[in-house]
Amino acid sequence: MTPTDLLRGLPRASLYVRLSKAADDRNLSRQGMTDDLRRLCAEHGFAEIALHVDDGKSGAVRDRPEFRAWLADAIEGRANVLLAWHVDRLSREGLNVAAIILDVIEGKDPDTGKNVRPPVRLIGYDDRLDSEDGDGFRLNFVIKAEQARAELNRMKKRSQARVKRMRKEKRSTGGLTPYGFQRAPRGPMELEHDPVSASVLRGAVRRVIEGASIASIAKDLNTRGVLSPRDHAAVRDTGEPRKDKDTGEAMPPQLWTDQTLRRMLTNPVLLGWLTDDRKVVRDGDGKPVLRGEPLISKEDWGALQGAITGARKPKHRAAPEAMLSGGVLCPLCGEVLHFHWAVKTRQEYRYYRCSGRTRKENGCTAGAPRAERLEQLVGEVLLSTVGDLDVLRKVYVPGDDTAADLADVAERMRELREDRTAGLYRGDQGAAEFREMYANLERRREELASQPSRPDGWEYVPTGQTYRQLWESSDTAGRRALLRDSGVRVEAMKTAATVSVGLFDRPEGYVATDVAVRDGVQLGLYLPGDLAARVTGNPVATIVMRQRPLPVAV
Repeated sequence: MTPTDLLRGLPRASLYVRLSKAADDRNLSRQGMTDDLRRLCAEHGFAEIALHVDDGKSGAVRDRPEFRAWLADAIEGRANVLLAWHVDRLSREGLNVAAIILDVIEGKDPDTGKNVRPPVRLIGYDDRLDSEDGDGFRLNFVIKAEQARAELNRMKKRSQARVKRMRKEKRSTGGLTPYGFQRAPRGPMELEHDPVSASVLRGAVRRVIEGASIASIAKDLNTRGVLSPRDHAAVRDTGEPRKDKDTGEAMPPQLWTDQTLRRMLTNPVLLGWLTDDRKVVRDGDGKPVLRGEPLISKEDWGALQGAITGARKPKHRAAPEAMLSGGVLCPLCGEVLHFHWAVKTRQEYRYYRCSGRTRKENGCTAGAPRAERLEQLVGEVLLSTVGDLDVLRKVYVPGDDTAADLADVAERMRELREDRTAGLYRGDQGAAEFREMYANLERRREELASQPSRPDGWEYVPTGQTYRQLWESSDTAGRRALLRDSGVRVEAMKTAATVSVGLFDRPEGYVATDVAVRDGVQLGLYLPGDLAARVTGNPVATIVMRQRPLPVAV
């Protein structure tokens, strides 16, 4: 509004436009509605003082910033005319929000209902509403507000019916395109491989199968600047980085997290299967419905899930500079020893301290051993016991097709029972459909069970290196991984005694190979049963605990 308009005393109009979806180059409704309202200003001789646009905001939400600012123009006296394109652009909540708008138009306090300011005029462009029409306006305004609410409910019901129909037809109900895929232009399946993200995902699958942790892979992806799923999708689909919906400015890249990567690696969409709420959608024969060509083989899928669910994970995050971080326990209370590092008067101190004593305050009296001495002792005892044994690598061996089909049938039968319990097969027709599908699966299971099969499993194969060779050629992280993957259990504390004391109850399956006090450190090394059997050559042998009192370092 110019100073000339103010001197002329033209009615001051505030304009409001709302779009349900964010405007872009293909969406002209925003500009069209704005042009219509400005023509209305010109026809009535109004001076435009503000244009408020809620871009990509639902009418079912009343707390829209520009909608609130539009009403404030009238409440605070900046405008005496409010222009909107249609009532359904103002709200789709019906009478609830209509009453709020009427109070603003009539200048009433919303709490007391008393007139506290001059009324303003409301004009709708498309619905031809004008508050100067008196009671006729109020009646039409309320009716149109309720019509907008009813239309929203109809849209919701149509959307729900569409989802229900697509689920019944075994089709995808929409949503984000899974990472590794992109929308196919045509054909019986809706997805095809994305050449960039598919390669990244396959690389992550391979590394997890080979023993890498999901967290380390996520960290590496961030270090190498690999775009996160949302950032990659934005660049692929628009050629530009993600932008803020309100400001249009480029947003900072999202980081990969182990949670994000884990969800991807445990999602059956890797096999090209259609999922609904992460459950596999199956056809009438119980077979998974394909949404796209598989990204990985069934063999790799089985190995991947086994590596994720069966991997031993330390209780606490491993510190990169400490060989035993998160992997050594207190022999008195059984809590984890945490690695601590400090520098005092230019002297570096590294030691392991019982978390039961420092964090859980359980009264544990175990002393904290120096890290250098403890790590050296662990290496000496480990290599004296298993140093000449070959290191075995855990390898996933897929079962045959019969075993895989049996597992698939069993999973489908379980899902059917869950669906029935959840009430998805109601009524006589639903019950008949359930019985027919379940009977077909039972017959299929009996057929498969009568055939010889070999289930999926894991085998240990030699790596060609002994524990000594691998230990001596590894860095700190490699040695920590060797201890973890071998299942070796370490217990330690600083002590002034000459014999080991206070041993607590341990899980079954561990065999003591060495428990002794050396140089003021009580060290216990325990092997898992399979490794202990290899040491003795007897699969049922038990290694006798050896107590070897040694002089205490002064």
